Amino acid sequence: MWSLAWWPYALLHGANPFFSHVIWAPGGTNVAAAATIPAAAIALWPVTAVFGPLVSFNALAILGPPLGGLTAYLLCRRLASSNSAALMGGFLFAFSSSELTQSLGHANLALVFLIPVMVHLPLRRLAGELSGRRFITGMAVVFVVQALLSTEILFDAVLIGAGTLIIGYYVAARPLRPRIDVLARETVIAGVAAGLVLLPYLLAALASGQALRGGTYGLDALNLITPTPITWLGGSLLRHVSATFEHGFLSETGGYMSLPLLCALAALARSTWRTQRKTQMLVLTFILSVTLALGSPLHIAGHAVLPLPWDLLQRLPLVPALVPSRIAIFAQLAVALSVAIWLTQAGSHGARRWLIAGLGVAALFPNVAGAWWGGRPDDPSFFRTTQYEHYLTRGENVLIIPFGLYGDSMLWQAETNFYFTMPGGYISDAAPTSPQDDRADASLYASSVAGARMSAKLIPVIRIYLRRYHIRHIVIEPGYQRGLAPVLHRLASPSRQLGGILLYTVR
Repeated sequence: MWSLAWWPYALLHGANPFFSHVIWAPGGTNVAAAATIPAAAIALWPVTAVFGPLVSFNALAILGPPLGGLTAYLLCRRLASSNSAALMGGFLFAFSSSELTQSLGHANLALVFLIPVMVHLPLRRLAGELSGRRFITGMAVVFVVQALLSTEILFDAVLIGAGTLIIGYYVAARPLRPRIDVLARETVIAGVAAGLVLLPYLLAALASGQALRGGTYGLDALNLITPTPITWLGGSLLRHVSATFEHGFLSETGGYMSLPLLCALAALARSTWRTQRKTQMLVLTFILSVTLALGSPLHIAGHAVLPLPWDLLQRLPLVPALVPSRIAIFAQLAVALSVAIWLTQAGSHGARRWLIAGLGVAALFPNVAGAWWGGRPDDPSFFRTTQYEHYLTRGENVLIIPFGLYGDSMLWQAETNFYFTMPGGYISDAAPTSPQDDRADASLYASSVAGARMSAKLIPVIRIYLRRYHIRHIVIEPGYQRGLAPVLHRLASPSRQLGGILLYTVR
């Protein structure tokens, strides 16, 4: 939500959008190196300006799956030539396990609607429907927008796309191979053009000096066939198994594809492997995507078993910044396309195929009763209205508890249109703190846990911290002041309860 407000604010006020001084103030932090969805922020600028970042975020979360479903439907309709089968494929991609799990907290990774477009445009170019110039222009635009939504998804797409082109070259009939060569060259040209457009953004991101590092989340092999709590059918029953996946982080357990859909993929391969080259392409791309999504080593029910090719890829540039399990979205697109094609096969078992596909839909159907699909942030009227203007000075540095990544201080700042700055914040794991602030930061983080008490021995440390960052006011969410009482009593005047917050003035 902070990101949705930051990019329009920075562009409108002539500030450097790649580096923000309103969080971790006054030193600031690199915004370009974090996942801050500038494309979505700019697209929703009017909504944010009128209704605020909370409404914009809700709109983004609601639009993500249908946008992905629409582009997947258009791609399925091209390959399957059937509206009903294409609708099935579009639904399977829109509400895939990856899409549902990433929508729990990673807006940048839930906006995957351009992945089917990256497949559709090359198919149209190979069919002669697009000229080289139009294809290069279209792909360059897609690359730029995808980079401004999620550079990680773009890097994943480049990795899978390169592998798919190699597969396509060897699978395709010999007369088609020269056209694939041309397609590969034009795609590289489009990538170079996109890189030139994105050069300021990329240079700003690299200038942060932050090490490129992804997560250790490799897809657990059992995740392919085991539902997680986000799915309605069997998710709760098998919770003890899915709890072993990806260190227990639900938002990274997006590899579930269900037995019915995997059976449909196998049935398509069995019936058309020798006669349909597109089947070979889909199956081999599926295998490639799953192999990379498993990461390394291979995990089964949380237990490391054996090394996988991901270890070799880690030596390539940028690959260490990727989280392997998130590549599962490409395998799920291959499954959705395969099911759509399989449903259009001629034969006497059409009803049986639709029954299996329907079981696949039921298997993926989300557990809509889950509490994780929504939540109400703490949004006090002190910041939601203009009450803050009567007590705070524009541009002053305000310490807010809960601190940093805890609580909703980032939302409060965004709702005030960045009226004040903060000595903390959270847009990535890399917190630009100085060694002399380590004790103070650790104490402030600890105090952000309700009921935690701050020792009176830390009063000199906090006093130095308040002076260094020129903090005149401390805002505390009710319920957190008790643990801070020994410190607040010595450093600040008695609190005032205003619009759902407690305001302290530093002596």
